[in-house]
Amino acid sequence: MTSISGPAHTGGIRFRLHSKFLLGVVVLECLIMITTIFVVEKQMRDSILAEFLKRGHSISRNLAALNTNYIATFNYVSIEQVVAKVTEENDLEYALVQLFDGDVAAFSGNDTYKKTQIIGTETDTKALVATEEIVQYLHFGNTPEKVCDIATPVYIKDKKWATVRIGMSLKYIKKAIHKTRITLLTLGVIVLFASCMLSVILARRISKPVSALVKSVEAITGGDYDCNIEVHSNDEIGFLGNRFSFMQKTLKENIELLKDSNAELMLHNQRLQGLFKASQAINSLQDYQYPYQLIIDSALEATTAQAGFLTLIGEDERLMTVARKSRDADDHILDIATKVIVEKQNVILGNPFQSYRRIYSCNFSFEPLQEDLKYCTIGMDFLPDYELISVPLRQSYEIKGFINLIRRKMSGKLSESERQIISVLTSHAAIALDNKKLFLELDQAYFSSIRSLAKSLELKDEYTYGHSERVARICVDIGRKMSLDEKKLRVLQNAALLHDIGKIGVLESILNKTGKLDENEFHSIRKHPDFGDEILKPTASLREERAIVRHHHEREDGRGYPDGLSGDQLSLSEKIIIVADAFDAMNSRRPYREPLKPEAIRRELLKNKGTQFDSDVVHAALEIFEKLINEKDQEDMSTNVVPLRIYRT
Repeated sequence: MTSISGPAHTGGIRFRLHSKFLLGVVVLECLIMITTIFVVEKQMRDSILAEFLKRGHSISRNLAALNTNYIATFNYVSIEQVVAKVTEENDLEYALVQLFDGDVAAFSGNDTYKKTQIIGTETDTKALVATEEIVQYLHFGNTPEKVCDIATPVYIKDKKWATVRIGMSLKYIKKAIHKTRITLLTLGVIVLFASCMLSVILARRISKPVSALVKSVEAITGGDYDCNIEVHSNDEIGFLGNRFSFMQKTLKENIELLKDSNAELMLHNQRLQGLFKASQAINSLQDYQYPYQLIIDSALEATTAQAGFLTLIGEDERLMTVARKSRDADDHILDIATKVIVEKQNVILGNPFQSYRRIYSCNFSFEPLQEDLKYCTIGMDFLPDYELISVPLRQSYEIKGFINLIRRKMSGKLSESERQIISVLTSHAAIALDNKKLFLELDQAYFSSIRSLAKSLELKDEYTYGHSERVARICVDIGRKMSLDEKKLRVLQNAALLHDIGKIGVLESILNKTGKLDENEFHSIRKHPDFGDEILKPTASLREERAIVRHHHEREDGRGYPDGLSGDQLSLSEKIIIVADAFDAMNSRRPYREPLKPEAIRRELLKNKGTQFDSDVVHAALEIFEKLINEKDQEDMSTNVVPLRIYRT
């Protein structure tokens, strides 16, 4: 059987589930990691800045506290010492103390920043007027980095006496933030790599059973229903795999069932087609054809038998084999089975409705075929691998014969499909045999009637008495000489016996006239081939003879009658009867002349060779003629009467 395959995926699997899952997880991890880094980096940056400002405020307040007493006493030396010390210890860019009127009491800073760049600016003004701590970010043209300027007012008895300002470079913050970013990125890469590896392992673990299912689906799609689905997991995919495996087994069983059903349906359909063709063939058989071989051919077509033969009950109530065929069994098995049927016919013919019987080395078992009719299964000990099934042909409650089938030993019974088809076939076959028998009887009766008419016609004319028999004898001799087969010889002989039957339609006065025929009389006698054709037309079995009868007055050159055929238009049998009829006419007495001498007959045949007669037929006829001259004299030849012989096709 052909394998069943599903539609193929036009593009295959372009992007596997494993890759999709892994890509999705990696992208998600990257997004999460980037978001986390940004959030953490911002928080760290804010934290560093807050710590930076906290330190700045602490330094500025401490510096203000240390200088409060010195400011109150205007001890500028101590103020400068404290400012310088704080600037150096805390790595400040600069530090200064401004009095309430704007004068600078003390200033300390590195060489990068000049007092003039700090004092007298807008930032300075804001610091002087501020009543609380303020933070400002300054950018000096000679430095790339901004400076964080923190101003803290100094109050003595609730009155602002001075302002303390410190400058802290932001480069330290940037370094700390950069270091933090590097640390976060390093940790992020490590975490991302670890996550990716874990994702790969997890993706493989999840997609492996799915891949197994995909491979199994592809295998099943390709027709491999025996593939194993290996999914070992306790989750939903494992459950799906187990259910799919169950579906696969169920599908395989259903497909096998469908294959068996399809094979059985195809076999049944084939048998029905064979039965239909057989019925058509049997019904279309011409009356002259025999249905024997067709019946056994149809029986073999409708069953699983290796060989078969048809046996009919003869007039002596004994079985005779009329057709046989071997498909793939040995001929000697067919011979043995035929012998079994003939030797054990008393069992089958004696009681075809019995159930079981054993005789010698054969077991006879009878099973129902139709209502009140059984077929016989014969088990043969000497052929243990075969069984013989004999099915009766019954018509009008009378057994006509048996269809006998030889097959490999099975259940000893016909299948329901075989039984139904064989039952119909046997009914058709029995009817066909009955019709054939009736036709033969009718055809023989009609043939005998026509032959009697032809004989009575010759009896009225002493000159043509025995003419048909002599022409038939000559035709057969020439036909054998020219290697015609037996069937064609029988057809030729029958045609010769009836070739002048059409003269029944011609007046006796014309047939027996001693003088020369006038034109009307000659036209009338030329019609007898047409009359003969019409007389034989109702007899279907004489269709080949009809053509010979109609054309026995044609000529090789086409100048004959009634159809004016010539050369290859005439069959060999028709050419033979043309010569034979003319030969006997020349060799017989007629009302208007005596028989011709042998030399005159020979001259006439040779003279008209190629015009009236076929050359090959003339040569064959002359060889026979020479032989007859040597065996008999002219008088013996002219009275040579051949006994009536009727052959059937």
